[in-house]
Amino acid sequence: MYNPYTILTPTILAAMLKQPMYFVRQHYPRGIPHEDGKVVSLLLTHYILHETDKERADRHMRLLMKDPYRFLYDSTDSEHFEKLKIAATQPHGYRIYVNLLPKKWKAGDGLKIKISRYVREKLPWWNYSPADKLNVTLKERYGELFIALLWRGQQTEVLLDDIENFSLCVTT
Repeated sequence: MYNPYTILTPTILAAMLKQPMYFVRQHYPRGIPHEDGKVVSLLLTHYILHETDKERADRHMRLLMKDPYRFLYDSTDSEHFEKLKIAATQPHGYRIYVNLLPKKWKAGDGLKIKISRYVREKLPWWNYSPADKLNVTLKERYGELFIALLWRGQQTEVLLDDIENFSLCVTT
């Protein structure tokens, strides 16, 4: 399972909090190393402290109704601010990520193969060939990762999980 996000650090948090923000916390299975089941991996998704982003943060929280780790931080609340500072120190038993990409994202060779298989099997009307140029970008929405695909004026977004899981079942 691919994890593109950055570990939250005090430096990153300080830079982000130069403006007031909301952070939605949720369970993040992509951040857990396969060999370590004792670490709880969490993702913080940031939203600017603005009416529009407050609505987005509230919607994000509603989508996480069954997540026992869900929490909405408001950086202007002193108690929440202190909790965010603690989270940035990576307390024992936790690995905490923030939805920032450390560098420009580019699909690796393994993922490109999986995407190609997915497109050929699930989007046959595209008449896609692996020799064709497919524009692939990574997008995040409410803590979920999507692969955006653009080819010859056709576009779609697919959950990264769907591509990863689909590829495991397909034989060549």
